Amino acid sequence: MNRAVVSPWVDALLGADRNQRVRVTQSLVASSLYLGFSAIVWLGVAMGVIDSLPAAGLTVAVLGASVVFYAVIRTGQNLRFTGDPALTEAQGLYCVMACCAAYLVAGPIRGAMLILLLTGQFFGVFSLTPAQARRTAAVAVLALGLTMGWGAYSDPVRFPPQVELLTFLLVAMVLPTIGWLAGKLSAMRAKLRVQKAQLEGALTQNRLLATQDELTGLSNRRHMTALMMAERARQHRSRSPISMVLMDIDHFKRINDGCGHQAGDQVLQIFADVITHGLRAGDALARWGGEEFLLMLPNTSADDALVCVERMRGQLAARSFEHIEPRLAVTFSAGIGVCDLEDRMDAIIDRADRAMYRAKTAGRNRTVVA
Repeated sequence: MNRAVVSPWVDALLGADRNQRVRVTQSLVASSLYLGFSAIVWLGVAMGVIDSLPAAGLTVAVLGASVVFYAVIRTGQNLRFTGDPALTEAQGLYCVMACCAAYLVAGPIRGAMLILLLTGQFFGVFSLTPAQARRTAAVAVLALGLTMGWGAYSDPVRFPPQVELLTFLLVAMVLPTIGWLAGKLSAMRAKLRVQKAQLEGALTQNRLLATQDELTGLSNRRHMTALMMAERARQHRSRSPISMVLMDIDHFKRINDGCGHQAGDQVLQIFADVITHGLRAGDALARWGGEEFLLMLPNTSADDALVCVERMRGQLAARSFEHIEPRLAVTFSAGIGVCDLEDRMDAIIDRADRAMYRAKTAGRNRTVVA
C-alpha cells in the first residue's frame, strides 16, 4: 500500500509527536495482550472450563481499561503526570489487579494467568524507576497473596490451601527479583542518559572550540579559512568580487600595558560586537590573531568595502569605553584587498595586510585600499 495513504492513518492512530507515539505504541501493545487474553478466556468459556458471567465482567473491565489508557495517552492528558508520562506504573498496577481477578475466575487454568502477571512486570522493566519497580512488585505480591488466601479460605476445594501456598511462595520469590532487576536496569539507563548528555555537551564544546574564538565568540582562523574556500567556490559561479578587510586595533599593546589584560579582553569583545552588528547576512568576521580581525565581504567592490569599513569606524567611535578606562578611545587601522577570479586567497590577504601596514604608518585610524 502507498506510504502516503498509510501515513495519515498511522498519524491518526499514534499522533505526530515522537515521544507520544512511543507511549501510544506501548499502550497498544498492552491492549493487544489484553485482547489475546480475553480471547483465551472466552475459549475457556466455550470449552466449559470458565464460567461465562465472570468472564464477561473480566473482559469488559480489561478491554475498557485498555481503551481508557489509550485515550488518556493519545489525547495528551498523560503529560500532566511528569514523573511517569507513559503511565507505566499505573498500567502495571492495573495489570496486577486484572491478573488477580483472572486467577479467581479462570478455574483450572488459573496457574497460566500468572504468566500474564509476569509479562506485565517485564513490560515495565525498561520504563519504571527503581522505586516504581519495587513498589509494583510489592503490590503484586501482596495482591496475589490476598487473592490466593481468599480463594483458599472461601473455596478450598477449587483452591487447595497447600497448592496455593506453594504457588504463592514461588511467585513471592520471582516478582521481587524482577523488581530488583528492573531497578538495576533503570539505574543503568539513568547513568547512560547522564553520560550521553555529558558526551553531547563535550562534543558541542569541541565543535565550538574548533570553529570559534573563545574570547570574542567570532570564527577562529581555521573556520574562517573554510568559509573563504566555500565563498571562493561560489565566486567562480557568480563572477562577483570578494573584498577582504584586515583590521588591527590601534595601540592595543598600550591598552594592555596601561589598563591590564582584562581591560584588553573587554576591548576585544566590544570591538567584535560593534563590527558584527554592522555586517550583512553573508559577511563573515574572524579573529585572525591577537588584536587582528579579518572581515570577508562577498559580492563587494573595493569602494563599497571602504564605505562599509568607514561606517564601522564611526560606530566604534560612538561606543563608550569609559567603564574600562576614563577617556579611553579605541580606533583601528584597516587594509582592503579585492579578490578577483584569478587571484589566490592568501595573496589577497597578504595584499590587505600590506595595505593595513600603510594605514598604520600613515598615522593609524584609517583605511587603505590595496
